[in-house]
Amino acid sequence: MYERGVADAERGELHPFYYQHYYHYRRGYDQARRRMRHTPLSFLTGRGWLLTIGVMLVVGLAAVLGGVFRSQIPQWRSWSNAEEVASPGAPEVETVAAQPLQPTRTPLFPTAVPSATPAPIVRTLRVGGSAQVANTEGRALRGRAAPGLKAPVRVAFAEGEQVRILEGPVTADGYVWWRVEGQNGAGWAAQQSLEGVVWLVPVE
Repeated sequence: MYERGVADAERGELHPFYYQHYYHYRRGYDQARRRMRHTPLSFLTGRGWLLTIGVMLVVGLAAVLGGVFRSQIPQWRSWSNAEEVASPGAPEVETVAAQPLQPTRTPLFPTAVPSATPAPIVRTLRVGGSAQVANTEGRALRGRAAPGLKAPVRVAFAEGEQVRILEGPVTADGYVWWRVEGQNGAGWAAQQSLEGVVWLVPVE
């Protein structure tokens, strides 16, 4: 296992399982790596030589391209001078410096045109209007002979029934009362509970 560790270190390939479980493999690998760090050409071992060759190729290619480019510059200059000498009698053309264009500011996002929002329709209970019995948890809404909890019950309005408002509002015993008429008759019914649960919901 010692020789295996040395060989893997020279190739730059570490076997994690062997390195963790075998002492001789780890010892050979570590000693070989230390020797390679102190060797002047240690960077050429393992995969280092590939990196070195790649760098040398890039540098050589850059030098060749730079020489070709520099060799073309004198030809371009001689051609430019020949054009100037060939037409000595040509009229001079006055060159006008182009004025820099002023950048225009374009918004990144189109400006949205606010649309008119229709005002919400608020319905309230009113005499002559209609209401619907709701939020009674299946129980009937009582219609009394007069506003107040002590007045006798005359009629019962089922949940979901639509009633017509005849009179009101009248405040009594902490409730707001309306005299409404349904399928079984008319009576005074409370608009909502003391906790704010609405029993008569306006529909028009």
